[in-house]
Amino acid sequence: MKTLATSLCFSALLLSGAAEAQTKSSPRPAGKVGNATARVTTAQPAAKGAAPVKAAAVAQVAPAAPAPAAKTVVAVAPKATAGTAGFGKGSMAVNLGVGLGLGYDYLGNANLPALNLSVERGIIEGIGPGTISVGGLVGYKAYRYNYPGTDYKATWTDIYVAARGIYHYNLTENPKVDTYAGISLGLRLESWKDTYYGNDYNSSYGGAYAHSGIFVGGRYYFSDKVGAFAEAGYDMSYLKLGLTAKF
Repeated sequence: MKTLATSLCFSALLLSGAAEAQTKSSPRPAGKVGNATARVTTAQPAAKGAAPVKAAAVAQVAPAAPAPAAKTVVAVAPKATAGTAGFGKGSMAVNLGVGLGLGYDYLGNANLPALNLSVERGIIEGIGPGTISVGGLVGYKAYRYNYPGTDYKATWTDIYVAARGIYHYNLTENPKVDTYAGISLGLRLESWKDTYYGNDYNSSYGGAYAHSGIFVGGRYYFSDKVGAFAEAGYDMSYLKLGLTAKF
């Protein structure tokens, strides 16, 4: 009996241990957890010719910063100043014109316009806002007086040779315009002849006289080389008009 009771107790203990083992949940195998993680984090293989999914995701999250726009540099020509526009250092101009007005106080009644040729070159800048030029002028002026009712006449001729100093200050910003003022100093070579008095009178004479003048003028250039000029003042005539060439 004792042996049977002992056997029954041992069997009961085994059955209770087995039941307890069945009621406890078994932990999930580590290998299965690892496989699930791998399926979540590993990207699927890209199709042939397509960009990888991982690279596309990175491009969407952090797009490349746009390259800075290139700066455009525009060259701007220096603006011509009022003092140098039209005539500057090294510029050279030649005037060919006619002069109007009596000049020299002769009272002829058949006066011809004065002819004049002048040339100048810019030599100095930086003294004030303008340009200083030097040059010269050669002119010819003739007067004639016809005695009424006779064939007698008196004639005066003057050749004027002078040096000129000119200050160019353009009153505008137009490079086609050149305005200036100047002085002249030279010699007036005069001759006179009168046929009324014949041989009984010293009817001809001549001489050389120092002469100075002052003038203002302006030029307007139709092109880079050719233009027109006008001068008012007193040297050979009160007003000069003509053409000008620039070199």
